Amino acid sequence: MFSGRKAPEAREAPLLWAGRPLAMPSTASGSRPVSTSTPCVAAPCLPSEALVSAREWDYEPPVVRPLPLALQWLRRRIFLIWLLTVFLGAVVSLAIAYSVWDDRDDHIWFLRCQSKWKNLFKYVSIPLVSIIFTWWHVWLGIQMCFYPVNFVGCCDPYLGWQGIVPRRAHIMATRACDIMIGTLITVEEIIERVHEDDFFQSLEQPLMLTTAAVVENLANRHCPEIWSRLPEMVKAELRAKVMEQSRAMFEPVLKDLKQNINQIVDIKQMSVDILVGNKRLLVKMFLDIGAREFVFIQHLSAVMGFLLGLIQMMSWMILNHGGGADHCGGVEKNSFRCWGGFVILPASGLVIGYFTNWLGLTLLFRPVEPKICCWGFVNLQGVFLKRQQQVSQELSKMICQHLVRAGKMLEYVVKRKDHLDKVMQIYESHIRDAVDKSLPGSIKALAPRIYGDGTIDNLKKEIIDETLKELPNHSAEIETYMDRAFDLQQTLAFRLSRLHPSRFEGMLHPIFQEDEWMVLLLGAFLGVCVGAIQAYLLGA
Repeated sequence: MFSGRKAPEAREAPLLWAGRPLAMPSTASGSRPVSTSTPCVAAPCLPSEALVSAREWDYEPPVVRPLPLALQWLRRRIFLIWLLTVFLGAVVSLAIAYSVWDDRDDHIWFLRCQSKWKNLFKYVSIPLVSIIFTWWHVWLGIQMCFYPVNFVGCCDPYLGWQGIVPRRAHIMATRACDIMIGTLITVEEIIERVHEDDFFQSLEQPLMLTTAAVVENLANRHCPEIWSRLPEMVKAELRAKVMEQSRAMFEPVLKDLKQNINQIVDIKQMSVDILVGNKRLLVKMFLDIGAREFVFIQHLSAVMGFLLGLIQMMSWMILNHGGGADHCGGVEKNSFRCWGGFVILPASGLVIGYFTNWLGLTLLFRPVEPKICCWGFVNLQGVFLKRQQQVSQELSKMICQHLVRAGKMLEYVVKRKDHLDKVMQIYESHIRDAVDKSLPGSIKALAPRIYGDGTIDNLKKEIIDETLKELPNHSAEIETYMDRAFDLQQTLAFRLSRLHPSRFEGMLHPIFQEDEWMVLLLGAFLGVCVGAIQAYLLGA
């Protein structure tokens, strides 16, 4: 009843019952749903339970006015412009000062310079090093969330490292699939989209070839001489008769499959199993979903590192006011000015490392609710949540390519003996019924006397075996039809885009939620290390 039906438009709310689209009235032929131009909007059209379910996907994203083209161009390049301005400005300033202060009474490494220029170089280097450090440690923290995919080290899991996502693959995959699949679509809804008429119309050619092969093989096995002498017209009529019987049998088979589909396929568990078994796919999924957000965290951290680096620089200048390391001799060697750099820079590095990581992670998902300001041009919302519409399209495509598709469903059933046995039980029971109905009573009575007991049962088994042997030759056509009938990509994209942001954040947030402290601790630890190195190089 869903065959050939497209997903609702962006502004159209689907009619739902218990989380699934309601069945629409059928045409006279009963093969297609009748479209309606007037949606049900009142209680008489939809029961109260359906209205509650429909509200799961009724979120309307706020309308944000597009920025002028010049500001859009600037927005895309503002970080690069800022970065070049800071570093080139520092280099140019140092070069000018070096050329003006021509008294070379000191040196820094292999460069002769004036002592004032040496101090200027030290001060200018502090915020620049802070930019590089914060950018690097945030990049490293993100990489450590995902890589290495497999444990590297010894005494697994104690001495070494494995990315947070692949290490907690089952938890991560389960949480993500709860949002991506578990609450968006059910296997009952998927199978309902397979319609008998559409199935036979779309797969007429492979079904005819399968029928012809089964008839040919059985005839050649049991009565080869008679079969070889039959005219082609008679053979074609026999094949058509078998095809007609197959079509009559398919409706009860499909009905049984729909009634028992929960015992056959669990699409959420299937998706979790795929991701756990293929950790690289799980990593790729999270990286693709949050690619722009991870870049944002790095850029934001670099800017915050610069601002906090300026505070570091001011602290260092105050510490060294009136004389630096050159005056740390004799009785002054124990003064705070001489060794305080090993306190101020590592401590400020700890704050920078921890705070920048915390701020970046927070701004990904907070605020949850959109807040439109600046005359409608700016949406103050978590960076990831702002892209809900775009992420929904990308994610639904990924789900349908790698997780929920016909080929994976068939593979899932085949690999599980109890599930496969259930399918075979349904199929075999209807094949046997179809053979019984197609054979006249006289043949069923005479066959055991002429050919021996069990003849009819053997024939049924041969039909089943030959059909199962031939069907895999047409699996590509069957899978293509099923994927088209399921039409999952548009459905998932629509529903994901209409989830409330408080639920949508669960797509990416699970990466950091429980192990967020590791990312924060890493930033703080690296901040202390870099601060200590800075203090040493600056002459503390």
